[in-house]
Amino acid sequence: MFFISYQRLNFKKVSVFLVADMRKKLPALYVFFILFILFVGIQNVYSQKINTDSLEIVLEVSSEVEKIQIYKILTEYYIDNSPEKAIKAANKLLILSEKLDSTGVVEYCYQILGQAFYLQDNYKKSLEYFEKFLETQINNKSEDGLARAYNNLGIVYRSLENYGRSIECYEKSLGINKIRNDKRGLSSTYNNLGVLHEHLNLFSQARDYYQKSLDLELELSDEDGISTSYLNLGGINLKLKKYDKAIDYCEKSIVIAEPNGYSITLEMTYEVLYETYKEIGDFKKSLLYHETLYKLKNKRINEEVNTQIAELELQYNSEKNQQEIKLLNRQKKLRSALNYFFIIAIFIFIIQSFFLIRENRRRRKNYQLLQLKNAEMYQHKEEIETQRDEIEAQRDEIQRQKDIADEQNDQILKQNKDITDSIEYAKNIQIALFPDKFTLQRVLNKGFCLFKPKDIVSGDFYWVAQIENKSIIVAADCTGHGVPGAFMSIIGINFLNEIVFDEHITKPNEILNHLRKKVVKTLVNSNKIDEAKDGIDMSLILIDRENMKLEYAGAYNHLYFIRDHMLEVIKADKMPVGISAKAMEPFTNHELEIQIDDIFYMFTDGFADQFGGPNKKKYRIGNLRELLLEVHDKRIEEQKQIIFETFINWKGNQSQVDDILIMGIKI
Repeated sequence: MFFISYQRLNFKKVSVFLVADMRKKLPALYVFFILFILFVGIQNVYSQKINTDSLEIVLEVSSEVEKIQIYKILTEYYIDNSPEKAIKAANKLLILSEKLDSTGVVEYCYQILGQAFYLQDNYKKSLEYFEKFLETQINNKSEDGLARAYNNLGIVYRSLENYGRSIECYEKSLGINKIRNDKRGLSSTYNNLGVLHEHLNLFSQARDYYQKSLDLELELSDEDGISTSYLNLGGINLKLKKYDKAIDYCEKSIVIAEPNGYSITLEMTYEVLYETYKEIGDFKKSLLYHETLYKLKNKRINEEVNTQIAELELQYNSEKNQQEIKLLNRQKKLRSALNYFFIIAIFIFIIQSFFLIRENRRRRKNYQLLQLKNAEMYQHKEEIETQRDEIEAQRDEIQRQKDIADEQNDQILKQNKDITDSIEYAKNIQIALFPDKFTLQRVLNKGFCLFKPKDIVSGDFYWVAQIENKSIIVAADCTGHGVPGAFMSIIGINFLNEIVFDEHITKPNEILNHLRKKVVKTLVNSNKIDEAKDGIDMSLILIDRENMKLEYAGAYNHLYFIRDHMLEVIKADKMPVGISAKAMEPFTNHELEIQIDDIFYMFTDGFADQFGGPNKKKYRIGNLRELLLEVHDKRIEEQKQIIFETFINWKGNQSQVDDILIMGIKI
């Protein structure tokens, strides 16, 4: 399912004000009259097409002050129809405004240029102009302008995938709008924060921001904003698999969007309903909403085509009239210049005749020399033709080799697609073996699980079980990542189910001992006895909340716990669950008394081994320990969010090097 939340960008437009210089000259009055007519209809400028060609003609006879107003009208129109033309008009307006030292118009140009470049996906140029707009607002000490500037910068940084800076800008915008009690600005920023967190797959946080935006839109009675917020809440609840709520919000959005003609909102709402009913298996309703969505899109496309045809006809008639006027002017000039032309033509004819006679004599003298040169050229021609035949033969061979390479490339692409499809299917199998979210949350209780695979399938896995009043929690890292690691993770999960649920073994070190035997036996049967690196690194804990005790056993992966702001490490055995030199040694079982507010962390090595930061180095375990100490006293959901954002910001544009798994359990 593919769905993008409807993001209100809030690139706030600057209103176009008419300031005409009422001079007594006739051209000035004519320009004023044209601009007045345009100003009267300016509120309909985005619902009806304006004759931009007429405005371009008026520009030629306008003063500089009048040109500013016309360029404003053009930029307001082009920003919604042709960002490229909006950029050209805004640049001309910027030159005029700087010449006339019009600060307000300069600020307007920065906003229009920032928005136009954003719509062209040129985020670096967009960022440049929005930062210029921010600088003007800081100099003017305009709180309203600062709030808008930070909100717009947040949007651009999100598109540049600089999520830390994006959140920072949004928070600044929120702070200013809260002080000013600007509900419309707050609603827009909350909505954009929702879009950002949804993009980061933080669906619960995204839902909360969308709800805050909706509450403000309801206070403002803004039907467009309310309809959009209902749509976003419907989409996010679909991703949270809360299908009843998704349907309810979408139906509320339709009730508002349909009578008001919000066509884009309607299309996206029907798409969410189509996906939701498909997810719950109601294919009849899913098909109904898919057909409705298809009709709406066809209607919108037809309207856009009809509008383009009307614009082309208008442009054609305008150009035709201009051509007729130019033709009449040319005829007048031709009549007045006709006599001069004949005189000059006769004079030129006499001069040309003289030079032609002279040129003819010169050619006869050179004719014999040319005959000799032609003989030499004929010989060269034969040599060139011979070389050409050789080149064509080489070209044919090269083309044949290219055809073979193209055929091999097509075959490789097909094989790659088949492999990818198989891995995608394997992903579904692996996910089905993982604990479902309800079981995971019930066992973790006050805890979190941050899981981010490197590839489609993962070599890291987590496993939980609830045996009477005891909770068993596993965080594991199989050898490698991707497909090899995924196979090993499936083996590990199946063996854990057998050991705990069928053989009723719950002591952590005994679980690891039995698991190692099964893994080694499997590797031996698959002829991998010599591959000492195959195995699983694992930390396993058993929590007895009734007696306030915890047992732990580990294979390379230590257990970290924090009590009274002090971090301690319970060391794991330095051997894997698999083939090693210590394959006969039993795993150590650690027992400790636990207290309320103790917090335990289990994780694999993916986070600490990630390259990034300013020097493109590993994050390292020491930095991870400091991060855990820094966040351990925060709410458990906030811990997960901070750890994830830290990873994203550290990684930056670098590739993820390994699977990521971090589990936090609070007593």
